[in-house]
Amino acid sequence: MTEHLAQSDPNATNEQGRGSSSTLSRLAARLESSALAEAPRELLREVLGAAPSGSGAPAVPHPDQRVFLDSINVSGFRGIGRKARLPLTAKPGVTLVVGRNGSGKSSFAEGAETALTGRTARLDKQRGEAWHRHWRNLHDGADPKVEVRLAIAGDPRLSTLTCTWPGDDVTAPAVEFRRPGHGRRPFADIGWERALNDYSPFLSYTDLDKVLNGRPSEQYDSIAAILGLGELADADERLQGIERALASALKQVEAERPALVEVLSALDDPRAEHALAVVGGAGDPDFVELGALVTAVPEADEGRLRELRATAGLTGPDLGAVGAAVDRLREAIAVLDDVRASGAEDAHQRAELLAKALEHSLRHEDEDTCPVCGSNRPLDEAWADRTAEQVATLRQEAATAREARTGLRDAVDAVRHLVTPVPGWLPAPLVDPWEEWQACRAIDDAERLAVRAETAALVLADACAALREEALRELEKLDEERRACVTRLAGWLDRARTAYPGRPRLRQVRAARKWLKEACAELREERLRPFEDYSQRIWEELRQQSNVDLRSVRLTGSEKATVRKLVMDVSVDGTQAAALGVMSQGELHSLALSLFLPRAAAPDSPFGFVVIDDPVQSMDPAKVHGLAKVLHDLGETRQVVVFTHDTRLQRAFTNQEFPVNVLEVEREGRSAVIVRRVTDPVGQALADARALARTPNLPPVAMTHVLPSLCRTVLERAFSEAAWLRLHRAGLAEHEAEKTVAGAVTLMDIAALGLIGDTSKKAGEVYREVRRRCGPEAVDLIRQCQEGAHPSGTSMPDPYRFVDDIKAVALTVRKPEEGP
Repeated sequence: MTEHLAQSDPNATNEQGRGSSSTLSRLAARLESSALAEAPRELLREVLGAAPSGSGAPAVPHPDQRVFLDSINVSGFRGIGRKARLPLTAKPGVTLVVGRNGSGKSSFAEGAETALTGRTARLDKQRGEAWHRHWRNLHDGADPKVEVRLAIAGDPRLSTLTCTWPGDDVTAPAVEFRRPGHGRRPFADIGWERALNDYSPFLSYTDLDKVLNGRPSEQYDSIAAILGLGELADADERLQGIERALASALKQVEAERPALVEVLSALDDPRAEHALAVVGGAGDPDFVELGALVTAVPEADEGRLRELRATAGLTGPDLGAVGAAVDRLREAIAVLDDVRASGAEDAHQRAELLAKALEHSLRHEDEDTCPVCGSNRPLDEAWADRTAEQVATLRQEAATAREARTGLRDAVDAVRHLVTPVPGWLPAPLVDPWEEWQACRAIDDAERLAVRAETAALVLADACAALREEALRELEKLDEERRACVTRLAGWLDRARTAYPGRPRLRQVRAARKWLKEACAELREERLRPFEDYSQRIWEELRQQSNVDLRSVRLTGSEKATVRKLVMDVSVDGTQAAALGVMSQGELHSLALSLFLPRAAAPDSPFGFVVIDDPVQSMDPAKVHGLAKVLHDLGETRQVVVFTHDTRLQRAFTNQEFPVNVLEVEREGRSAVIVRRVTDPVGQALADARALARTPNLPPVAMTHVLPSLCRTVLERAFSEAAWLRLHRAGLAEHEAEKTVAGAVTLMDIAALGLIGDTSKKAGEVYREVRRRCGPEAVDLIRQCQEGAHPSGTSMPDPYRFVDDIKAVALTVRKPEEGP
């Protein structure tokens, strides 16, 4: 089965499964060999060449250099109180996260999904007030926080995604992304949104229902997005835009043509009859002839019309505004006269004189005579007090005078502002009145300005009104209807000159769209075949004893169609039927997994991990065994993390001897969540070795040959794990990393790859690295494991200690040392 899956797996590195860039190249090759005419072919070259490369692509070096999960840390969120950590191995393989219902395991899955996507399937389904009010943990007062550590190919150090909530809205988290050497940025700026939507690596029990029970268009879009046809849809949209513009222009001039014919028919004019013959005839009109008719209007008539229209549009002064401004000016004049009559104009000088005398008396306190009049009356303290009070009073009177003068100046400016300049062109009767009005700007005397402005404005306004009425009467006498018709004809001619010549291009665009639609349908089927085959292979493993066959998976409609859907053809005992109508809940969930897993494992996905929450519900034991086989096969190229409370899945891995990491989640008081490692591929091999060492009455060969071989397996798995992590951090393409690890056959080769990253290193260099990291005894342990394969075997005086020492070495070397 593994071989069959490899043949139909979308991860296969071939051109057909290599994304939109190869789709464009395949389409271009098909275009050049087609029988399509050169004009629409050139049009297609243009729109396909304008397709944006990498639009919305994730900020990851290459789809083969993917992102893996290193750990998920959660605190104060959902069922987890104080900080709890879920450790993962950032490499392909299967990890089961087990625990009873309510243990908090799903909070890790939902926390990671929220951090990466800003949403969870549970949130989409449970939008009630209780969920929004109680999403914070009840037993932890700290702010909720989710931290996801990511291993990105090419980075020796881990990146971190930190999700917090600035408010109480669970749907509005603040997510920050920190990548070594790239600083911190809001995660929304990284550019992973489209990839997370197209290749969602998260699948919950709720999502399983959505895969099959969502709207038909959503089912279609979820599959079509990964087939790499988005750029073809974009190209068709550009063609559609060109078609829409050309067709709209042509439709507009054709719609105006009958009304124009009607207007021309109503005119008693030879030129109108001539234009009617041109416009009302069949086919495209003669644009040269129509242009001559439009420009044949007499120059003198048109000049007179321009003068009349300009005169009819003239407006004189606004008498209301002028009257208000003049009233304000006269009021300001009266206020200033009152101030002058009150003596406030003299107040300023008297105040300044007394202020200087007061200042002098303060500097010369011993002076016996008045410095102004020479009398012997001293300027004593009593005099100073009286004088200071008088100065204040006088200055207040002076301020009133200043305000009056300022008010007058503002009123004068307001009147002058209303005096508009003389227009560039004026009828002769308006020249003198307008100049009289313009002269008001030069009058300085306020009273003269008030009288002159009021009179000049009234005279000019009356003159403008009289001339305007006269011009309107004369325009009515002229043949304005005929000229309006010519104007209308000229406007239609301008639009028609563009629209009618666009007809050939419109035919080319429609031919190009028709060819592109047919080509897209064919390419879609080609791209869908591996996906469909992969889904059918997965279904074959999951169906087990089911009598339902999955015949085909089809997309009907198109990306832009309002009616588009995913169609799944099944048969029951050879009779064709609808999937949703005949399949049990367990079968439907298995079918949903068959559709989801190929999408998550698509070759263009930048995510090397898949997180599945609670996939076992409603499955019978046979399907659970099939699920374990499917997850194991997927784990050869993906990091698969499965959350489940159902112990059957773990037993299915054990019974079929599939390597698996098992993490158990337990919840203690006050939402304290503990994660412990139950087993992993290295641990499984150690458990086998320890079980053998504890078995009584074994023949000697079991200790001298079998036990060293089992311990050798422990080291091989530990070195392989280190090798894969090292190659991923170095940025090696995923398929190259897999090929390199698989090519290391001997224990020394695998150790050299895991410790140093180079299989060409000699045994001496490998042993030096082992001594440095694990001590000198570790080299002897490795040699004993190798000697177990020899006919003479190796001595085993203390099997228990040997297994424990092997464990210590394996735990040390299974992860490469962190880079700088």
